[in-house]
Amino acid sequence: MQTRKPTLTYFYPHASTFILRDIDLLAKDYQVQLYEFSVRTKWKVPFEFLKQLFFLIFKAKGSFFVCHFAGYASLLPVLFGRIIGKKVFVIVAGNDGSKFMDFRYGNFTKKMLGWATKTSLRFSTHILPVAQGLVYQEYNYYPGGAPAQGFHFFAPKTKHIPYTVIPYGFDTELFTLNETILRQENSFITIGNLKDPYCFFRKGFDLILELAARNPTWKFTIIGWEANHIEVPENVQLVPFSPMNVLIGYLQTHRYYLQLSVMEGFPNALGEAMACGCVPIGSNVSGIPELIGDTGIVITKKNVVYLERSIQLLMEQDFSQASLKARARVEKYFLPMHRLDKMKEVFKQYP
Repeated sequence: MQTRKPTLTYFYPHASTFILRDIDLLAKDYQVQLYEFSVRTKWKVPFEFLKQLFFLIFKAKGSFFVCHFAGYASLLPVLFGRIIGKKVFVIVAGNDGSKFMDFRYGNFTKKMLGWATKTSLRFSTHILPVAQGLVYQEYNYYPGGAPAQGFHFFAPKTKHIPYTVIPYGFDTELFTLNETILRQENSFITIGNLKDPYCFFRKGFDLILELAARNPTWKFTIIGWEANHIEVPENVQLVPFSPMNVLIGYLQTHRYYLQLSVMEGFPNALGEAMACGCVPIGSNVSGIPELIGDTGIVITKKNVVYLERSIQLLMEQDFSQASLKARARVEKYFLPMHRLDKMKEVFKQYP
């Protein structure tokens, strides 16, 4: 006789790729009921709260709630759970642990959203950040983020709430290392959704273009950006978002992956690139150094000369060994089942 899976209700603000992957992962061991707090304009927020409240009272199922991102989408589930005694786990994944006023990134740059984020975390049962840096990190990569980032810094009343860092996992059967494919010499690749104008700076694309201009013999590919208003060097190829098999093909033909973000959570694209054998080059921000470990280089300040010199030293190393090492780190520490097992361990603490 097959045992019935326990049910949980999963709240999220938008159906991004990494959220859908998380839902599929949890569905292996749970019946997952979904609720999307879908708001694109401010004036619709009160109506979405009313809609969500109705759902919570009459339709929400399961023994506990999971909220991906702290903010408006998690506020009522946390408060409702506190009132009726239902456990609520909140996943902190990026903008809910950061504040950058100069380019308006992070929940804590907005008064009401910041309050909703603080309240959600303060009254949750257990917080599940995807990176330690989202809890607290002394920040010196970019002056606008100093002196620190993380929800303990912006919401100190959350320090009494237990938390467990659980990174995302990456499918190494889908994102594979193909040693039969010849990789381009001195080739660099990065991926970013640049429909949001603030992403250009946040993802470090300005620094990449500066690096490319200084090194015309190096080749750069940027996926997810079709610029028609910014001049790019001739050695930079812009590629629109592509099907997954095409994207993987690009990762398998480039040597180095650039994740020079001013702020990130735990970047999925970086982990997928490492699984494909790209040697990582990243900024000392949130989960990026946790993911890279000793397999590439981590830049501690946003400076193109420092970046360039670090890359030159990296290029002197044996690429084949570095490539295998990057993939091996993902296989050892960051598989999807690692994430699922750790989440289940936390859930079991609250029968």
